[in-house]
Amino acid sequence: MEVADINNYFGDMDLFLMDLILKGRVSADARILDVGCGEGRNGIFFIRNGYEYQGWDSDASKLKLLEYLVHTLDHHKSSFHQVDLLAANTAEKFDLIVCSRVLHFSDTMDDFSKKWEKLVSLLNNGGIIYLSMDSAIDNTLANPIGEGTFEFPDTKIRFALTSDLYREMKKGFEEIEPLRTLAHHNERAQSFMVLRKV
Repeated sequence: MEVADINNYFGDMDLFLMDLILKGRVSADARILDVGCGEGRNGIFFIRNGYEYQGWDSDASKLKLLEYLVHTLDHHKSSFHQVDLLAANTAEKFDLIVCSRVLHFSDTMDDFSKKWEKLVSLLNNGGIIYLSMDSAIDNTLANPIGEGTFEFPDTKIRFALTSDLYREMKKGFEEIEPLRTLAHHNERAQSFMVLRKV
């Protein structure tokens, strides 16, 4: 298989999400929810391989691009919805929730907590949540300014993961992969978590 074929197969997927798939942790009949799916960066693999996939995003223009791509594929079982996470009104449950680079746009600790609780409510027992967000863990460059938000050297102010917050988030879950934190030199850090609901 050529590099281009691999790129077409997986898309521009997060490497740690790809790792989850390659380890066989996502069953073929899993129902997938991609919160903040954008143009489908983390969804292309699931869509191409016939997973029951839902992409949610608040940006209609990004969803249109994703829908255009999907119309070129056969036998997909995907749907896309312009929706804000907290406003979503559904009784559906999912086996895998992907939430990549979304929750660090929370405004306050209360805003973050409500979004996290919403994600948890959408996840089946035994289901997996894959989440990435900006991080203050082991990041001496993050300057706390209150309410869970930090100023980063790139001048952006974002909500960030801390060790205490991660400890709270793990309640009711088992950690099936260790928390990973990557530093973007002199700019910011990003943490990746993979948790199973128990």
